[in-house]
Amino acid sequence: MPSAVFLILLAASVFACCEGAAAKDLKLSPNCPYCDSSVYSYCTDKLLHDACCCLDPYENQLPLECKLADCSFLHANSCRDHHLITRCCCNRII
Repeated sequence: MPSAVFLILLAASVFACCEGAAAKDLKLSPNCPYCDSSVYSYCTDKLLHDACCCLDPYENQLPLECKLADCSFLHANSCRDHHLITRCCCNRII
């Protein structure tokens, strides 16, 4: 499967699973840190890679390509940071 199609499918999975939480958290913006413009580069393939490694495959339908993700590293500092950036920053640029 071409990587562009993979990214689109994984993006759909990530944002579908987090859409409800993101809508609630937008109302609770004090719980979110300031999103510096440098973090927005994370909201592409880096976010998708970390989603493969941080999301529970039993709770979220992840593409089979996630099995190919190298989870020996994360682009974010931790899965907690991944979830925070996804919820607070990346949902604002979609």
